[in-house]
Amino acid sequence: MMDYQPVDLTSHADADDDLELAYAAAWRGEVLARGLPFLAPERAGRASVLRLGSGTARTIGLDAEAPIRTITFAHRTRGEASFSELGRVSAVYRFEFADGESVRVPIRDGFEVENPFLGWGMQPSLAVPDAADSRPDRDFGAFADAGARQTEVVQAGRWSDRPGGPSLRLQGVEDQPPRYFLWSWINPRPGHQVVRIGLEPGQAVVEVGGICLGFVDEYPLQPEPARVVTAEAPRGYAGDGTGLEITVDRGTVSFTTPLRRQPDPGDPMAVWGDAPDAEVVGVYARVASVDSGTVRLQANGETIETARWSELGQGRSSGVGSLRVSELGRNWVRTRIVDDATGEPIACRVNFASRDGVPYQPHGHPQHVNGDRSSWHLDVGSDVRLGRTTYGYVDGSCEGWLPRGEVRVRVAKGFEYEPLDQLVEVADDTRELTLRVKRRFDVSADGWYSGDTHVHFVSSFGGLKEAAAEGVSVVHLLQAQWGSLFTNTEEFLGRPVVSDDGRTVLYTSQENRQHFLGHLSLLGLKEPVMPWSTDGPEEAELGGGLEATLSDWADRCRAQGGTVVVPHFPLPMGEQAALIATNRVDAVESLGLWPDLMYLHYYRYLNAGYRLPINGGTDKMSNDVPIGMSRTYVRLGADDDFGFDAWCRGLSAGRSYMSSGPLLSLSVDGRGMGDTVRLPERGGAVSVVATAQSIFPMYRLELVHSGKVIATSEDEAGTHTLTIDENVRFDRPGWLAVRVGGGGPELRTQHRDVWQRSIMAHTSPVYVACGERAASDPGALAEIITLIERGRSYVQHRTAAATAAMHHHGGDHRSFMVRPFDQALAAVRARLAEFPD
Repeated sequence: MMDYQPVDLTSHADADDDLELAYAAAWRGEVLARGLPFLAPERAGRASVLRLGSGTARTIGLDAEAPIRTITFAHRTRGEASFSELGRVSAVYRFEFADGESVRVPIRDGFEVENPFLGWGMQPSLAVPDAADSRPDRDFGAFADAGARQTEVVQAGRWSDRPGGPSLRLQGVEDQPPRYFLWSWINPRPGHQVVRIGLEPGQAVVEVGGICLGFVDEYPLQPEPARVVTAEAPRGYAGDGTGLEITVDRGTVSFTTPLRRQPDPGDPMAVWGDAPDAEVVGVYARVASVDSGTVRLQANGETIETARWSELGQGRSSGVGSLRVSELGRNWVRTRIVDDATGEPIACRVNFASRDGVPYQPHGHPQHVNGDRSSWHLDVGSDVRLGRTTYGYVDGSCEGWLPRGEVRVRVAKGFEYEPLDQLVEVADDTRELTLRVKRRFDVSADGWYSGDTHVHFVSSFGGLKEAAAEGVSVVHLLQAQWGSLFTNTEEFLGRPVVSDDGRTVLYTSQENRQHFLGHLSLLGLKEPVMPWSTDGPEEAELGGGLEATLSDWADRCRAQGGTVVVPHFPLPMGEQAALIATNRVDAVESLGLWPDLMYLHYYRYLNAGYRLPINGGTDKMSNDVPIGMSRTYVRLGADDDFGFDAWCRGLSAGRSYMSSGPLLSLSVDGRGMGDTVRLPERGGAVSVVATAQSIFPMYRLELVHSGKVIATSEDEAGTHTLTIDENVRFDRPGWLAVRVGGGGPELRTQHRDVWQRSIMAHTSPVYVACGERAASDPGALAEIITLIERGRSYVQHRTAAATAAMHHHGGDHRSFMVRPFDQALAAVRARLAEFPD
């Protein structure tokens, strides 16, 4: 027996369907609407309707194959659209039974029927548009839809069916009305057969485009709320899940998302995202269906499994084939996350998932941030994706649906708290959970505070929340120009924003950028330093000329008492050498990327005698990296209280190290990072003690003497503590630093953010002087001269500048651009002149 049967209205149609909708053709022949079959009438090859206006009633005989439980009408009113007609009886439908009884139902505007053009927010209460709720295209769409695409829903409409079709935000009822509304009559006498339908005109014109008889005991227009359906990947499947899809014919279904093999319990990286190459073991989708709906698993468009929703929805966890409803019940649960020692709520990031990896994120957070797609400059903040796992940032409490049974909870709070990865049981009556997170290290007790010098796109308050959750004390939110896009303009205050508890500070400043000369982070600005970018794409506008040098930007930042940082050192490097040679730089920033390249250039400047602190930043531009994944730890001065200015002073003084996990200490004859140990003119020995501690396994701690590794502490299995205790001889001036990195398997030494940056750390140096002599390597100085000449040649010969223009400096523009390079060359040559040939 079939579930539904259309009624042929051909002999009853008496008018053309003249409703013109550019995005949707008139109904013709066999039509499926919300999974229900209709047979649309045609007259002389033209789409037609049965029109009820003034005149006599119509009677439609029914030839049903089984007892009728429901009758669904595709109908609409015509005429001027006005909500003032609410409750108007536009027609009466009469249902006649085989025993002679009948039921009359008034068809009222705003209830059982409506004019399609009435507009947004005025749909009828008992009828639904003919188009079901749906989804936007997952990968393609009009530029105008980029923001709306993130909703992942289209209410009772379509997502640009054709090239140049209407955009999502134009698909409200007022601009994309339905062709019909569907209304289902439920037989109040299910033991008696309906044999005829009488259609009586009322106070308005009603057009009927189709009728569908239902033989199953269900209300066809109201699926049950969505539940999670999972399916195993086909035997031998080795793809990434994009070709697998779960569909349903009478209901709605979310995007199908791959389920990857979950990290093993005890995996030290489990809380920091799944492995990038984790095997796809299945897929899931959230499905809402009526009992008669058919759920299908498709592979590249071919159906490989089917199941009736009534079979899947009976609570049999075995399901049908590999298809099954994995969510057999759920509870709305309020969760508190507290510090284990104090019992106080703590900001953190969280992920809740079923045992098979289906996410159940707190309400207000998506299951998959930005649809599990790239998110550059899209909805940045509130959530983060590591690997393919989405985490939500919460302030110590959250609430939302959790499935009954075992739920895997993953909680992280930066590098000083032990990651929490545990199974909790959600019983039938569970309404509250408390999770306790243990603090393993407390570097602030020794005056160390972490910061991220390189964050984009988040809001001030969103940045404060994310930073607190990641254990970051200071956030530098950087305005920037990207061609014609200027970001975070509205966030600039010229002063810090401080969290209510005083533990987190955010300051909006600038990253000024030029594609060859380099980028410069100007921290702590009180007034803007313009232009933000210069000399054309990708940083500045198309066709732009060179309006400023990095040296000019640095000077204007310093004039305000600001701090100058070279971001993502050492790239691009067109003007870095000139900046460092003229002492215009306070620190250089490591992203935790390109460690060998960073070491090469960083050590060159240190060996040449430049005091150059190191710091860490993330260059966060999406939800694919958390604030502070690469961060700076700064030790405040002995008399300083925590605050933005004190933190920046500590950075400039070199009391700093960069880290993407390990926590470092370094003592050289009792002196710390940024200090100078003074030995006699003839040199001498120093005592070095260095320690690395981490929540992540570490495999190698190295002591670096003037660019060369001279001592190593290693553990092949990985350990959470490494120590070096050495006496080091100096015959001439130099420097000492320690670093953590490498030595272990890739999956244990790389993060799961979008750049898979290294788990590493590097201190600023402790400088060692011999008498009045400081480190100065003529070979390094010669290499720096070459770098400066390279930058000067670009400015002198490659850049364009407007001639009929008064620039911000007011002088000769070419001389202005070349000047800092000439200053740098003179300074380096003066140092080099101190050495005999």
